[in-house]
Amino acid sequence: MWNFIKGVFKFIFALTFFTTLAVGVGAAVLAYVFKKDFEEIESKTKEIVSDIENNIG
Repeated sequence: MWNFIKGVFKFIFALTFFTTLAVGVGAAVLAYVFKKDFEEIESKTKEIVSDIENNIG
């Protein structure tokens, strides 16, 4: 019975560890992708603002 309880706790610990690891890696990848997309949007916005300022002036 004691071995069964230890096995259940090991399983729960391993499942929690790998789930946390997967979520952490997933969050890091999403943060990188969103940062890259945000920088691209920011540069396009600056380009559009510059074009507008040049056409007005």
